[in-house]
Amino acid sequence: MNAMRRLLLLLPAISFVSCSVPDMFASSTPHKIKLKDGREVPCEGAPQYQEKTGYYRYRTPDKRDAVIRADDVATIVEKRA
Repeated sequence: MNAMRRLLLLLPAISFVSCSVPDMFASSTPHKIKLKDGREVPCEGAPQYQEKTGYYRYRTPDKRDAVIRADDVATIVEKRA
């Protein structure tokens, strides 16, 4: 019975940690979004495509969240040092 109580107390903590694990492994390598009009947008890590909205979500070099319409994107490339 004591083991069952411990398990019930640990379950919320385990589920909380497991939700944050994917963020720990997210790419932090700088990327560049090349737009169809020729502009280039720098971003921290790989942009994530949001299928529901049709936009790419990314983080700017100054640590702000931003979005860009997928129809405007030509390519996304990893910046090389």
